[in-house]
Amino acid sequence: FKSMVGGALATFMIAGRRMYLDLLVALAGFKDTPLYYFYDLNAKVNFRLSESDRLYVSGYFGRDVLLPPKGEQRTFDVNWGNSTGNLRWMHIFSANVFSNFSAIYTNYTFSTRTDDNSGVNDEFRAVSQIQDATLRGELQYVQGEVHTFKLGAELTQHVFSVGASRGDRTSFPGVNTQDINSLEGAVFVQDEVSVSESFSANLGTRLYYFEKGKYLNVEPRLSASYKLDDNLTVKGSVAVANQFLHLIMRNDISLPTDLWFPSTETVLPSRCVQSVVGFETKPFDEQYLLTVEAYYKDYKNLYEYRDRARFVFGAPLESQFTTGTGEAYGAEFFLNKRLGSFTGWVGYTLSWTKRRFPELNRGREFYPRYDRRHDIAMALMYRLSDGWEIGATWVYGTGQSYTMPTGVYYYENIDGSTIVNPQAALDYSARNAYRLPPFHKLDVNFIRKFTWFDLPFQLSLNIYNAYNRQNPFGQTVSFSYTSSFSPSTGQYSFQPVPQVTQYTLFPFIPTVGLSVNF
Repeated sequence: FKSMVGGALATFMIAGRRMYLDLLVALAGFKDTPLYYFYDLNAKVNFRLSESDRLYVSGYFGRDVLLPPKGEQRTFDVNWGNSTGNLRWMHIFSANVFSNFSAIYTNYTFSTRTDDNSGVNDEFRAVSQIQDATLRGELQYVQGEVHTFKLGAELTQHVFSVGASRGDRTSFPGVNTQDINSLEGAVFVQDEVSVSESFSANLGTRLYYFEKGKYLNVEPRLSASYKLDDNLTVKGSVAVANQFLHLIMRNDISLPTDLWFPSTETVLPSRCVQSVVGFETKPFDEQYLLTVEAYYKDYKNLYEYRDRARFVFGAPLESQFTTGTGEAYGAEFFLNKRLGSFTGWVGYTLSWTKRRFPELNRGREFYPRYDRRHDIAMALMYRLSDGWEIGATWVYGTGQSYTMPTGVYYYENIDGSTIVNPQAALDYSARNAYRLPPFHKLDVNFIRKFTWFDLPFQLSLNIYNAYNRQNPFGQTVSFSYTSSFSPSTGQYSFQPVPQVTQYTLFPFIPTVGLSVNF
């Protein structure tokens, strides 16, 4: 929408969504499908203050909620969301120089509550909240046809609230949270160089400071591309990156247990050195685009929970971490058909991600949660006529790895007395030695475009998960109990029996949509 505000031309947009899968699942009576929904709200206003000045105001709020199936005895409650506001002023100094100045606020929250997989009446809870207030300034200068300089600086005040606890769900004392504040500052400079029509490069560096721990690091980066001919370009890059925020999660629980923990005096920033090499070609008179890239990443200062981590109230959380190294490598292939009635693209990634921690998995290498060997994505569109289109997308991904229970054992009294109702505990595989089944699904959509009352309309029929693949969102182990009567004691005994439950979020879902532009 456009309007005049105080003499300045303004455009604005507002949009909101709410997913009702939780209500549909409840109405349809799906017993094994968790209750999941999300909602979000977007708003943006652009002010044209003058020929040289623009003011942008935007905001976002959204939340996702995941609950167990209705009537499910096993408990979990996972919810996450983000709210943010952004005020940006763009000023054009000349045809070659312009700037952006921004003030940004974000508030991210994540919380999880789930059974502990311990075989007893335990729950695990984790919370992460990150509040950031940022001031950022950027300047771009174009010097002829050879150089494009970019430089900038930003200052962010971080407020972290993180915690993880474990306890009896009937008398849970609450989550032990830590509040950590830190100031972060950074400056960067970059030069995009066009040496010739065939050769171009990008050189840059970033200097950042993180107050908590007094960390000062330099992050250089370099990328270059060279056109061998009109249809073939080779390219490569190398970069160093540091990250002060660590993702810590339980590997013996397949449901999300994300914990975002900042660097401190004892928790070092993670460091990655990444190199990429590849080529790009446009065969068949540029109807197609083919890119192939290979990459390698080397990681230092990675963190995970210790094997014997104690999530007790009052224990310092960073004392439950252990540090290690990692590497990731693979190849990415992308083919895009850009012209004609039949268009689309196919992407495939073959990758390995490995970690080695002296105190985990007996010091042996293991695959982290998000290691994914094969990743395929395909999107195809066929234009039947000026008013009809049909499209389809298909994705496939290797299942996540995690530490799966492989056996069960029962407690016995030390004095040898008879146990009427024995307690059970689980025995686990090697670290992340089990994988969930692979994820794959097909989405299909039919689109009819038409004009009504001189307005462009679009009617669409969409089928999500067309062949109703029961993709695993997570698997959990719980206990049911079998009873037996002993004539000698005249008592009933109850034996815990483990069972695996798989949760699937999205079944076959048809939807109809109608949109109009005006």
